[in-house]
Amino acid sequence: MENKKNFVKRLAGKNEIGTLLPLLLMCILVTAVNPAFIAFDNIMDIFRTSSFYLIVGAPLTLLLLTADMDLSIGAVTALGGVVCVFSMKSGLPMVIAILLGLLSGVVVGLFKAYVIVYLELPALIVTLGIQYAVNGIVSVTTQGMSVSGATEGFKIWGQSKIFGKIYLTVLFAVIIAVAFQLLISKTKYGRSVFAIGGNPETARLAGIPVKKRRREVHILVSTFAALVGIFMASRFNSAQTTAGAGTELTVMAAVIIGGTSMYGGSGSVVGSILGCILLAVISNGLVLMKVPSFWQNLIFGVILLISVGIDKYRQKINSAA
Repeated sequence: MENKKNFVKRLAGKNEIGTLLPLLLMCILVTAVNPAFIAFDNIMDIFRTSSFYLIVGAPLTLLLLTADMDLSIGAVTALGGVVCVFSMKSGLPMVIAILLGLLSGVVVGLFKAYVIVYLELPALIVTLGIQYAVNGIVSVTTQGMSVSGATEGFKIWGQSKIFGKIYLTVLFAVIIAVAFQLLISKTKYGRSVFAIGGNPETARLAGIPVKKRRREVHILVSTFAALVGIFMASRFNSAQTTAGAGTELTVMAAVIIGGTSMYGGSGSVVGSILGCILLAVISNGLVLMKVPSFWQNLIFGVILLISVGIDKYRQKINSAA
């Protein structure tokens, strides 16, 4: 009996448990209603959707670990795709166009980091303002129209499958997620990120370059947001000005549901992976169960409450240990 209690405590002490249980329950529910849910093609579609979330969700995990946030992700996603496709339309080689798309994310990240980290303005207000500004720039530049004219080979990045089964974007997402998980769990850099989120002043006194780390993480998030925009443009063979609409809230919710604290110092990329898959499963499952789309917020809210409750219990167990 004592062993069983210890097992439950160890299980509850895992950040990911608050996401794993709702994910399993959702999968069982949708499968019971519509067995097509577990069809291979449908599972691959779920992984494809979650891969877009995860590509930017992995670096966003680092950002939240430092107790920062970013609401400009969706706008930067659209910007990256538009810059990339527009560059190819102007006659530049595909590789150069992709690099320019990524560079647009770097530029936004640098500006964002400077204002938040060095001018010490609130991240919420700054990133919200950047979102509106970047969306405005994209809309004015494109006149609100999608941008086409990409080279034929560009479609490979967002549409091709490995062995004819697994989307290339899924492979990229897995590689990125593994890299970031190793970064935060196995390196000095990762430990410094946790330290900043736990107590930035203590981290500074310990010799950690707090402002430099925060700047780097902000740039990473914007760069990978632009990468998502490039993948989306490749998937549809055109850059949509609304490609990243709502992405910032979806990805941030996935990371938080995955166990990463908004207050910093606690979380993992593994949890973010589960959070991204959970949201993709919800979206896919509602369609298969023929549930009206306006119910999605209610279902998501219930799952979020369950996750928070389990996470609260986990913290209680850890405090008592």
